[in-house]
Amino acid sequence: MQEKIADTRPEWRAFDDEQRAKRARTGLDNEVPKGARPFPQARSDKVLLTRVLKRSGDYHYLLNNKPISKINLVEGLSRIGLNPDNMLVIMHQLMVGRFGSVSPIDKLLLLEDAVGFAAYRREVLEASSRLQKLTTERETMSSVLEGTKETYLHWQREYEKYELKRKLEDQFKDLQRELIWRRIIRRESSQKRVKDRISSLQGKIVETREEFETSHKQHQQVLTVLARVSEELEELREEHLKLEHGRGLPAGSLEWISRITDLLRTQQEVLTTLQQKARDVSLSTENDQQISITAKTADQDFEKVRTGITELTSQLTKNTDVLIESRVKKEVSNFKLALMEQEVQELEVQLRIGQEEIEPLRTQASQLGPVFENPRDLQQISLDVASVQERLRPLAHLSAEVEKMYKNYGDLYEDLKKKAEVVEQNRSEVLGELRERFDRWKTVMDKLLEELSARYNALLSEVESKGRIVIKASKDIEKAGLELYAGFKGNEPVSLDGLAPSGGERTVALIAFLLSLQQFISSPFRAIDEFDVHMDPRNRETVSKLIHAAAKASDSSQYIAITPGQVTLPEDNVHVIVVQNVEGSSIVKELA
Repeated sequence: MQEKIADTRPEWRAFDDEQRAKRARTGLDNEVPKGARPFPQARSDKVLLTRVLKRSGDYHYLLNNKPISKINLVEGLSRIGLNPDNMLVIMHQLMVGRFGSVSPIDKLLLLEDAVGFAAYRREVLEASSRLQKLTTERETMSSVLEGTKETYLHWQREYEKYELKRKLEDQFKDLQRELIWRRIIRRESSQKRVKDRISSLQGKIVETREEFETSHKQHQQVLTVLARVSEELEELREEHLKLEHGRGLPAGSLEWISRITDLLRTQQEVLTTLQQKARDVSLSTENDQQISITAKTADQDFEKVRTGITELTSQLTKNTDVLIESRVKKEVSNFKLALMEQEVQELEVQLRIGQEEIEPLRTQASQLGPVFENPRDLQQISLDVASVQERLRPLAHLSAEVEKMYKNYGDLYEDLKKKAEVVEQNRSEVLGELRERFDRWKTVMDKLLEELSARYNALLSEVESKGRIVIKASKDIEKAGLELYAGFKGNEPVSLDGLAPSGGERTVALIAFLLSLQQFISSPFRAIDEFDVHMDPRNRETVSKLIHAAAKASDSSQYIAITPGQVTLPEDNVHVIVVQNVEGSSIVKELA
């Protein structure tokens, strides 16, 4: 933006001594193609800045003859690239000494601001600030991510234990199902054996009952035979009595026959004495025979009776044995039936109890899952159950909350990883941008210093000296500083920040630098105020030569050097203006 100078002459007003003031005015362009005006307070394309300085030392500013604060004034000037506080732009009195005392870092900052390169630094610092923030964010994110990772790994281990617990619980459930079905099969096998035993006993009961019926029938048949024998003996008794009467048998024979007859009549009631009675019958038979022997005269009928009695005795003996045998079989069968029926009852009770025990097992088994085919041995299953229970014991505290925490921290960890990747990507982009901006700053500064150093050396050569300008610590923009070197009287250039140069040499070198810098600062005129304060005549002359050389090399139409001392410049095109205070009034004259 071009600056235009209006009337800059001191202007006095007809005020009293306290209010009398001087005014300095400058005209500026307030027009821009786009965006806000440098001085938005004014709507005109041209503005007039005025500084009013009172005798009391107070001062204020006017914009188009209206008051404006210094803050707004500085902001407006900064929009057109002018920093009034930069001593390289506005070279105030004694600024040479002040500039020499600032640090190399501040010198570089002043230089950048003066030539309009401050934006490059701001871009670098802005990128560096963003990089620092992203680096801090990355470190914070890394710390949070590391902590979250540790927590996530903890819950991952807990979740693996929980998964193991669930597998063991499923295994335990299968073992329980296998164990229950083994018990069911064992009970069913026992029930089957009981049923088989009952079936076997029932078959034996049928057989025993058949044997009992057979013995009973045989017993009844024997009783029938014995009844018939009894009738026959009764008949023989009657016939024998007749024979006795007929043959006059002894009374003893009749008695024996009577005894046999009575015996036969009572044999049905006293079966247990049949054998004894049979012997008695035999004795009676013997007696009968004795009678027969003694009754040699017995006739044919008596012989028949005797034969009948013999046959009857034989039948009686035989039937008695059969009767005893049938009775024994009957009693044995009856006893066996009682035992087997009692055992069947007990087995049926056992079968019912076993069935009642199986039903709950079946219900429990149905709750655990489908039928377990071919379960192993009960002992082996029990050992596996005990082993699984032992492994489950230290995992008892784990619950479904573990899975929830694992998934939550897993999602959080993945989310943080993605955010960390984004931060790292942003940091890489900003780092690349920072390097690009730094390289751009380094390039423009190197080019500037190359030209500035050449100009600086050229000015020093006017006073038979040499020098150079470098940036030290140029790899770090915040630590980078401007260092001036100068050599006088044929000596090699040394740093002006050191102790080698004298005070005069340092001043000459600094003024040479300031003069060489002015060609890089766009301005319609140049002005140096009281440059030779505290200088001896020789250095004043040397500096005057430098200023004259700089003015000749400058494209500016005006170059003003203000000094309270005497100057001698034989060159043409040099105007020497003298301002003299005569009786309170300023008289301005130009030396011919």
